[in-house]
Amino acid sequence: MPKEIGYIDKFYQGVGKITGLPSVFLHEILVWENKEPAALVIGYSIDFVEAIFFHPEKVDLGQPVFRSKKPIQILAGPKYLGRIVNGVGKPIDDLGVINEKKYSPIFKESPGIIDREPVTLPLFTGTKVIDSTLPIGRGQRELIIGDKKIGKTTLATRTLINQDRNKENGLPPVYGVYVLIGQKKDKIKETIKILKNYQVLDSSVVVATVADDPLVAQYLAPYVGCTIAEYFRDHGQDALIIYDDLTKHAKVYREISLLLERPPGREAYPGDIFYLHSTLLERAAKLSSKKYGGSLTALPIIETLENDITSFIPTNLISITDGQIYLDPNLFAQGILPAVNIGLSVSRVGSQAQHPLLKEVTKSLKLTISQYHSLKKLVQLESDLSKEAKEKFTIGELTLEALKQNKFMPISLIEEIIIFYGLSHKLFLSINKENWANFEEKLINYLQNEKEKEAKEILNQPINQAKKNIEKIIKEFLKKYENI
Repeated sequence: MPKEIGYIDKFYQGVGKITGLPSVFLHEILVWENKEPAALVIGYSIDFVEAIFFHPEKVDLGQPVFRSKKPIQILAGPKYLGRIVNGVGKPIDDLGVINEKKYSPIFKESPGIIDREPVTLPLFTGTKVIDSTLPIGRGQRELIIGDKKIGKTTLATRTLINQDRNKENGLPPVYGVYVLIGQKKDKIKETIKILKNYQVLDSSVVVATVADDPLVAQYLAPYVGCTIAEYFRDHGQDALIIYDDLTKHAKVYREISLLLERPPGREAYPGDIFYLHSTLLERAAKLSSKKYGGSLTALPIIETLENDITSFIPTNLISITDGQIYLDPNLFAQGILPAVNIGLSVSRVGSQAQHPLLKEVTKSLKLTISQYHSLKKLVQLESDLSKEAKEKFTIGELTLEALKQNKFMPISLIEEIIIFYGLSHKLFLSINKENWANFEEKLINYLQNEKEKEAKEILNQPINQAKKNIEKIIKEFLKKYENI
């Protein structure tokens, strides 16, 4: 059979059109004459093959390229843990090659319905407002959405840091994959530094691309990260993948499509942008026991412009995912961090995976906050409130203070449970709003230093017994620190 040869007919900024090659398939690797990878096929028409090139600086018009008859694939396995790789899966951390042996195609179909199970195991984020009101389960896809510099990356990073606590919560480990798409070098360095400082890099993989990387690397980065994470899912383990962020990925794909002269649609995005992101995010799943029961949880991040969540990419992602965490610039301006707008956020499947004790102590949390906002209007009008209304107002005020959290300081499950139990059972009414941060810090120190064993045992106790023991611990603490 004669060898198929293609010739580069048009080329600009890493994207080209090739004549010839009538038998290529989508996502096939094209090679140079010396068998080195040249380009990736991302489409074709009657006249041309559309491709993105790995090394744009080596490309000349009229140059011949050849079929490899192989799809794009990368090595995947546990030896990626602790490593930093680029958008095509090659190490960039000066720690040598990654000695994995098994290749895996990076464009794969998502698991079918028969191969999935309902989400039942919680993924604790260590962020009080999320674990209490917007719980996430292992195998879920939860969107983090908000304006620039509002705390999206902080929220995602804190979630990854908190996975170090799974053992003490009696849960299997979660391996992390953090995908940085077209980010600034400073942000990449900062993210890696944080993961190292909190000792979670050894159980994670970072896939990093900067804004001046070739388009092919930025386009492939989320698929490479997903393929690495799927290794753990397919071997019966749990993985978490963070895409930071898919807005930049969409813009990269828009640029590629416009360079290929594809017809633009809404906001100049190509018609298949929804398909692009849905096929990526559908790969996050909780697998059935026949498929070894692993899970892949996805936290895609989307950056909005001037608080507009109705633009094209945000609405696409909201419809694809199982819920969204909306970060509100108005809350951010008021100093409420994390700036999660509970009313506009939702978690569609996480509540069925929430820890039963945490579910019990936070079941009235949204009502408490809603009542507080209603009463706040009356207080501003200087209306006299009844004793019961004043109590509700104080509890709501303290609850909102309790939902605030310092940067990169995840809180353990039992600490969350004890704090929300005390609030919902009116045990903290004597605490002033201004003193809450100091009070909470001392309570957590007390739990960690004096009641660590007792507190951990509560997680495995029946709910009624657990409640009695929580109340006992809180009352002992209040007695000891009654001068707070």
